[in-house]
Amino acid sequence: MSLMEGAYSMPTQRLQPVMGADRTPLVLVACGSFSPLTFLHLRMFEMARDHAHFHTNFNVIGGYLSPVNDAYAKPGLASALDRVNMCDLAVRDTSEWIMVDPWEARQPTYLPTAQVLDHFDHELNTVRGGADCLIVDPVTGLTKVEKRRVRIMLLAGSDLILTMSEPGVWAEKDVSFRAEGGVREFCA
Repeated sequence: MSLMEGAYSMPTQRLQPVMGADRTPLVLVACGSFSPLTFLHLRMFEMARDHAHFHTNFNVIGGYLSPVNDAYAKPGLASALDRVNMCDLAVRDTSEWIMVDPWEARQPTYLPTAQVLDHFDHELNTVRGGADCLIVDPVTGLTKVEKRRVRIMLLAGSDLILTMSEPGVWAEKDVSFRAEGGVREFCA
């Protein structure tokens, strides 16, 4: 069955548990037309996960491609159904942690990226109650599972970043930047 058929249910089958009390669960999200999806789109996920692993206290527990819906009306844009299926084929057998969420593609009208990120926050933190974190008790050696709030981070290519400087495209409240160690990180 296609991800575009039937009742919506956010795919979560590839979400990993967080290992360690000092790690913050992080989900990476890339929004876009993905017409077509390219190797570099997928490589962006791997590079971001590597950076988070080696340079932060984040534990990337999953990643999502979120194709824009048909209302985006970009010239030459393949149908949302075709793009969702294309993205699904690209990650189905090649990734253990990247998934395709069809929610944005299923919407009847175009949604601002910030609204899509709010959807991920709601589904992961409100509906699911956060991420499973495996905590080992240092005294007993037993592992317990705690729920912890998931941080959502947008992966953005240069085309999306450029739209942030265009008047009227993004609401100021939806964009915040902060500098950390000389690296500019986008958080929405």
